Amino acid sequence: MGNRAIKIPRGTCRLFGAIKALSTIKRSAILVHGPKGCVYHINYILGMRGDRPSEIYTTCLNEHDVIFGAEEKLREAIEELDAMLRPELLAVLSCCASDIIGEDIAGAVKAATTAARVVGIDSGGFEGDFRTGYSETLRRLVEEFVHDTGSIDGRAVNLIGLLRGGPDLRELRRVLGLIGVRVNAVLTADATLRQIEQMGSAALNVVVCEPAGKEAAELLRKTCGTPFIVEEIPIGYAATVRFLNRVAGSLGIPPYAGEIPDTTGVYREILGGRRVAIVSGPTRAISMTRFLKELGCEPALIVVDFDSDTRARLAGLVGPECGILIEPEQERIVEALMDRRIDLVIGGMLERPIAASLGIEHLDMMHGSQKTVGFSGAEHLIRSLETCGRRPPHGQEGQAPG
Repeated sequence: MGNRAIKIPRGTCRLFGAIKALSTIKRSAILVHGPKGCVYHINYILGMRGDRPSEIYTTCLNEHDVIFGAEEKLREAIEELDAMLRPELLAVLSCCASDIIGEDIAGAVKAATTAARVVGIDSGGFEGDFRTGYSETLRRLVEEFVHDTGSIDGRAVNLIGLLRGGPDLRELRRVLGLIGVRVNAVLTADATLRQIEQMGSAALNVVVCEPAGKEAAELLRKTCGTPFIVEEIPIGYAATVRFLNRVAGSLGIPPYAGEIPDTTGVYREILGGRRVAIVSGPTRAISMTRFLKELGCEPALIVVDFDSDTRARLAGLVGPECGILIEPEQERIVEALMDRRIDLVIGGMLERPIAASLGIEHLDMMHGSQKTVGFSGAEHLIRSLETCGRRPPHGQEGQAPG
């Protein structure tokens, strides 16, 4: 029998995934048909991760609503937000409570009179998790809004499954421009509704997060005939060149012809003697592992939120000395950090207090303000690692040189 009490599970709910996938779409608003706590806590987490404050609203279901239903309340809330915010896109989401009592989200959306385009999305948390929320939301947007444009730009691509805007997205646009490729649309970071509608005009869809974006890419292939490739998010110089060359090859254009910085000896300068742990989702864990190996350093521990062929892929990258944990409990992570004598954790906000309590250095690669991808991201990460490398590894403070 498995544990009945789990301390700080690594995954979160389907509603979180849906909100995260929608929250950076420009001129949009999100309405959750549920209790106020769901929206408060999800918006709080997104803010901690560096995402912009989102136009996220709730119908604040109460005891009366749960007993007698609140579909009319939902319809009124949809029309109120439309008049108040005048968004281009209004997404209406269910949650656990509204799903359990059988609220008809689609019916309320259909009954509402709005100027905005309104889409209802089933995101009750008991049926699936945040990965389901990502994938189903992206697929739903394609289903609802994308159509065949009738014209194709042979040098344009869509980035599918990229939910993080800011410096990483700007760098991806920049490096793709180095091979003469334009980003037509992103599903969904910093997208506009117009860009989503015009996704069919791209010559290629590039899925940068397979769990989030593959279903949407398959639907785009079916509806618009657009081919797609699945590519790792490019962290590091070599990964960026691989990414560019794969896109170029798929488009039938010349590969990247620029210089690649020489990282020979970087490991001895910044990571010598360090025992590094990576804690993240599988997409970034795989890319960060490749980047560290590019610098000559193999992680001692890799912890990922869920398995998406991740264990097999990581096992092909690292030796048996590296521990791999898939969706472990919090206590197991702490034990592994201590057992493997980790002195540098590359992770996110959840790992910061753990690292502090163990006297381990922490590098946040998950915060939205951090630049991690492309050539510029590699430079930023190396500078950050250099800063860590100037401090003696944990447990060696005060030791005399020799």
